[in-house]
Amino acid sequence: MTMDDPADRNNWFAPPLTEPRHRYQPIIACASAAALAVTMMSGSTLAQTLPSATGGSGVQTSDAQLEEIVVTAQHRSQRLQDVPVAVTSLSATALEQQGVSGTSDLAQAVPSLIFTSQLSAANPYIRGVGSQLFDPVSESPVAVYVDDVYIANPQGNVFSLAGTRQIDVLNGPQGTLFGRNATGGVIQIQTLDPEQTMRLDLSGTYGNYDMTGASAYLSGGLTDGVAASISVLYENQAKGFGRNLLSGDYVNQQARHNISLRSKWLFEPSDSTTIRLSADYARLGNTNSYQRPRGSVSLLPDAIPPIGYPGEYNSNGGLPNFTRLKTGGGSMKIDQDIGSLALTSITAYRELRNSNSLDQDQTSVVALDLTWRTKFHSFSQEVRLQNASAGKFNWILGAFYYNALGAYVDLRADGMSFIDYEQQRSESFAVFGQATLELFRNLNLTGGIRYTTDKQTLSFPTFAIAASQNVKKLTYRVALDYRFSSDIMGYISYNTGFKSGGYNLLAPGNAFQPEELDALEFGLKTELFDRSVRLNLGAFFYWYHDQQVSLPDIGGNLIKNAAGSRIKGLEASLDYRASSRLKISGGLSLMDGHYTDYPGFQAYDPNGLPLGPPANMKGRTTVQTPDFVGNISGQYTLPTQVGDFAATLGVQHNGGFFATPDNRLEQPSYTLVNASLSWLSNDKRIGVKLWGKNLFDDTYYVIQSASPQPVADTQIQAPPRTVGVTLSYHL
Repeated sequence: MTMDDPADRNNWFAPPLTEPRHRYQPIIACASAAALAVTMMSGSTLAQTLPSATGGSGVQTSDAQLEEIVVTAQHRSQRLQDVPVAVTSLSATALEQQGVSGTSDLAQAVPSLIFTSQLSAANPYIRGVGSQLFDPVSESPVAVYVDDVYIANPQGNVFSLAGTRQIDVLNGPQGTLFGRNATGGVIQIQTLDPEQTMRLDLSGTYGNYDMTGASAYLSGGLTDGVAASISVLYENQAKGFGRNLLSGDYVNQQARHNISLRSKWLFEPSDSTTIRLSADYARLGNTNSYQRPRGSVSLLPDAIPPIGYPGEYNSNGGLPNFTRLKTGGGSMKIDQDIGSLALTSITAYRELRNSNSLDQDQTSVVALDLTWRTKFHSFSQEVRLQNASAGKFNWILGAFYYNALGAYVDLRADGMSFIDYEQQRSESFAVFGQATLELFRNLNLTGGIRYTTDKQTLSFPTFAIAASQNVKKLTYRVALDYRFSSDIMGYISYNTGFKSGGYNLLAPGNAFQPEELDALEFGLKTELFDRSVRLNLGAFFYWYHDQQVSLPDIGGNLIKNAAGSRIKGLEASLDYRASSRLKISGGLSLMDGHYTDYPGFQAYDPNGLPLGPPANMKGRTTVQTPDFVGNISGQYTLPTQVGDFAATLGVQHNGGFFATPDNRLEQPSYTLVNASLSWLSNDKRIGVKLWGKNLFDDTYYVIQSASPQPVADTQIQAPPRTVGVTLSYHL
């Protein structure tokens, strides 16, 4: 057997994971944060560069100085160190350094971020704020934007980061400038702009589990003021991480002949006008399969053994599990200078189609075998007007319109129709403004406000069910920042945000209301030792109201406003450039969260039987809130006569977290180690890279959940050790 044969991974008599969850007292936590920050000399921010003071494009004044970081967290280009917002910024180089190749890998580079995944949906949590929803009308409380276009459906959030220029992760509520569904934060993804100079990047990858991939990126000028690019990505995993023990088929294949296409056009008809047109399409599939964890067995009669844990990455369902998804869209962004003003318009249309097959009871018995299709489409229009040149008073005004429709199509349970067609239409309109005023030298006051109207309309024609609900919300932001010196800035801010309400399509007519989050935040941003060290620190306090919680149900989850919670934490990131050859990055997050009220929660044992009557979870630790997460990564480059050699190493440790509000299901602590060794020819055209992810094959999960019989406890294990080689050509 080969090392990547799933049969090698079966360990029927492995002992259960019993590693305890560590509890850090405040003093220990603060000491750990300071010690780790100093010893790592690290951070998670290597990103886009600013022109030098002399007008060149160089990013350093000396070999031992850090690159400048430019972010658009406030819808204008600013130095990271000048923005009173907690932001982690990652360039393409930083993503490669930390072994991040897709959205679900981002948590390895951002300590405050956790990605859970079920079927084709990716659900980000930032600072413990997120959701497990995956139905066609779900919207995450962490908003994802690609080239300033809102990607609402979590099923559209799983994609490769090929062709990415920069990713900015904004922590905390961003309710003023980004609006609804940004209570946890925002993930901004910017793709490469086409250039007049011709550029060609080709690569091919082969890895264990017969993982193959190929990508191409072509960019160049077509005529004066017009440039275009096209990128293509293909991925396929022929062998699964495990097998279905009933059929013998591979399961947990992360990519099944996946294809992604993107084209971007840049028009510059004049010095004052820039137009970007983008179009993308993706066809994605996987065979990710749920399994029962150790200690859980099926109570269904006549189930073919094993009726419990089937071994690492294996499943034991009678119905094959798979997801097939097609998604795409187009957008137009216009930037127009009007004298001293800058006008921006962003128009976008998105569409998604999805087919699913799920054996939810995870046995040979036809007890809860589900098949369904979903569809989703959205239109959005945003307009922003702001002063073009930064000064002592900077302002922005804007409006945002959003219209979306999501529907279940032909949802069947055990072959019988459950929902033939049911839809929800969402419509939202908002106006917003934010301004920053220099009160005194080095002291700035920022204030922002946003007014949003939200409407959801439910339609279930078969049973003549129709309903609608309207909500009007005001969110705001106040921040004060002071620059102690040219290299040190401190700030304090208070922010509010809300996540939209809606309808549970799996329980027609069952509505839920918006949830709200208030946040107090303190931050310190510094550049030290002649800009060879960048240290950013932060602390936050959250007050969560009318929290939307997920309750297990046939085919997915139901949403209910059932909880309130408090979450607090400390964060640190630090970058260190030891020399022109060595870069070290890292960060840490310390969090503590608990429910202040969560009445009526029904807990279940591992087999899906009720654990007593419903109870209040007040005082229990909030889900997806690890008490400690730390990462460190480094890249060392060695120029030689035969080319440049580079070695990268990334390590992340997660202290573990609870997956259910009763704190019964737990993700134990785990450590991920990624590494690569690469060579690039002297003419920068040919490259070879050997890479490995999760090198020590640590165990962790992309989803854990507890449900009543016949489902009981379920989990999907995250990928094991993967290794491979990538060949590249650049022109």
